Order: sequence, then C-alpha cells, then structure tokens
Amino acid sequence: MKDLDDAAYNGLMLSEISRLRAQINESAARQLASSLNGGKPCVLEYPSKIVGQGALTGCANYHVRIRFEDGSPSWLMRVPRVTGFAVGLPASLAEYLIRSEYATLKFLETTAVPAPRVFLFGIPSQGTDHGVGVCFLLMEELPGTPWNGQGNASKVWKGLAAIFAELEKHEFQQAGSLLVLSPEDRPSISATASDRFVCLNPWGPFDTSEEYYSAWAEQYLTLIADGQLYPQFPVEAYLVYQFLKENAAQLSEPERVFFLKHVDDKGDHLLVDDDLNITGIIDWQMARIVPRREAFALSLVSADMGALCNGQVSLSAKDAALSLALRDKSAHLARYTGDEIVRRFFWGLGLEAEWTYALPLAKAILVVFGVEEDWEEWRQGAFKRYEGDERLRALVRQVRHAHNSSQE
Repeated sequence: MKDLDDAAYNGLMLSEISRLRAQINESAARQLASSLNGGKPCVLEYPSKIVGQGALTGCANYHVRIRFEDGSPSWLMRVPRVTGFAVGLPASLAEYLIRSEYATLKFLETTAVPAPRVFLFGIPSQGTDHGVGVCFLLMEELPGTPWNGQGNASKVWKGLAAIFAELEKHEFQQAGSLLVLSPEDRPSISATASDRFVCLNPWGPFDTSEEYYSAWAEQYLTLIADGQLYPQFPVEAYLVYQFLKENAAQLSEPERVFFLKHVDDKGDHLLVDDDLNITGIIDWQMARIVPRREAFALSLVSADMGALCNGQVSLSAKDAALSLALRDKSAHLARYTGDEIVRRFFWGLGLEAEWTYALPLAKAILVVFGVEEDWEEWRQGAFKRYEGDERLRALVRQVRHAHNSSQE
C-alpha cells in the first residue's frame, strides 16, 4: 500500500471502524456484560477518537469500553479487526487468537503477573457470541497508561525483572501457545498461530527448542517461496532464512523446559502509573510458550530501534539497564542478556520492502552468528550450499524471468 496522508488514513480508519461497529449488537453486548457482573446495568462507550491517544484502536484489535452504572471498574470488549484495510486478520486466525489469548489470560490469573482478568469470549461461527455479532473477548480494564519509554526507567526495569522472575516459576513441557476450545476448558498447549509481524499457519507444539526455532524459520521460507514475503528480493531473503533455519541449533538447549513470553513487547504493552510502577501488562494476543533462551533474552522492549533497523550490532543503554535489573533479581535469569542473537533471529529482515534497507539486517544476522565473511562472499557460498534446494532454484528462475521480461 502506498503511503497515505493523514486525511486519507483517517478516512479509511473511520470507514473500517464504522463497519465494525455496525456489526455489534449493543443490546446483546450490554446484557451479556451485565449478566457476568452480578446483573449490574452498563453502557457501551465508544472512544471519541478512531486514531491517536485514547482511541483504543490497536493494529489488530478495536476496543469498546463497558461502563457499569454503579461506578465499579470498567471492562473492555476486544474485537479483532478482521476487516482492517491494512491489517485485516483472516477470520480463522482471529478466532484462533481469541481462544489463545483467553487461555493465556486464564493461566496468568494463577500467577502474580499483573494481567487483565478475562471473563468470556465469543465466536459467531461457533454460535458462542451470545448474539453480539462479532468475535470478542471480555476483560477488565486495568489502570495506568502505556509506557512511552520516557522518565526514570530504572523502576520499570526492576518491575519487569520481577515479572520475569515470576514467569520463570511456571514451567511447561512443550513450546507452542495456550489454547481453549470453549471458555470452560482448562488451557492446554497447542499450535502457535502467529508472530508480531506475519500471519502464520498454526505450527507446533514442539518438544525441543531446535524443532521450535527451525519451524519458525521454515514458516518464513514457505511464505517467501510462495511470493507472500519479500517479493522484491526473494532470493536474498530465502538465503537468509535458510541460514537461520540451518543455525537453529546455535540457539537450542538440551533442556525441555519452556516459559510463557509476551511476543509483542515493544514497551507500550506495559501500563504504568505516574511513578512508573507497572500496573499491568496488556495485549497478550500472540503470546507463546518458548525456550528459556528466548523467554529471558533481550527483546524489543529495551532495544534501540534505530540501531536494530539499521543493522548496528550493539547493546543499548536500556539493554544494559534491564540486564542489571535481572541480575539483581537472579544471575541465572540474566545469563542470556549479553548479546542480541535471539532478538536478531526473530527480527530477521523485518518487513522491509527494499533490499537497500534489508541488507543491513542481513549483515547483522551474519555478525551475531559469528560469520566473518562479508555479505557478497557469504552469498556466493550460500548459493553453492543450497543449490540443490528446489524452492530456491524456482525463485532464481522467477527472478531471471522477471528481469528478462523487463528488458524486452
């Protein structure tokens, strides 16, 4: 999609959200929320803004606030943006993510992690939407505002370290995502449906960390070969993700123990009060259960995003501060914060549309995995190593055909 000016973007957003709101049966939603909260009367409150601060519109979800007339804490109805003009989730994936997030939040209710309580989910295609008309998740609205990365962050890092320490207490025997089929079910480990960038087919669960890391890279290889990712530079992208798959063993560990991780941890998933105490963690939609090395490694929350996107292999001041906070909590907990290999593995080539911007990311991946060759030298060697890969050969033929056609 071409870049839109603010007016065009706002117009498209208004049109999308208006269509979504028209699908919501307000009477059914009020009746349902009231029945789940002791019969208390309530009203639906739509944000006055569609975009911007206070809009309650995320990349993948729209939110409606539910106000109870007795002044008790408000709830949120979280609705997937299945008709998003830029992001639209496939309905089947949206349904899977709803059930997974519900399961994750139910599990978190058994821990000391400050996450929203969740009350119910509904899926129209399964006849469980109680007449509301859309997929939804009903949850409490936590106090606080999304952290903007400003202020004295040491308190945030200490709070996050305490949350990591709590998550480390809860071990799982497989990698994947938590899932329920119905609200009455007990959460169990199932397939991982997506990551923060790309809609993936369900994959897993996995018994070993190497299987998990390899499958993640393979999903990207499949999408590249199918023309869905990096169509402007498919051959180079394929080589990079094949390299990541080949080197999954470098991240793997012999232990078969896994931990819950918030995948979309950019910082605004943390709610804080005026004193920067963490009051809650939100947006658990794509959470997954991962190997220890990923669960407690450096991620986006402490990254210097400029350096990350520009391919500069370095640890930020925030990385160092978080590492120190983890070390103060437990030296064992901080042992994977000395490099950014995990962060680079999962960032990959990002969503870059031009090779000029993806190349620094490719070079950074080689650096963190200990490759001493420069890009061009490595690329030539990789072609020789993978020359028997039929998907790669097909991509090479496609690129050559496109080039020849453009010369005619």
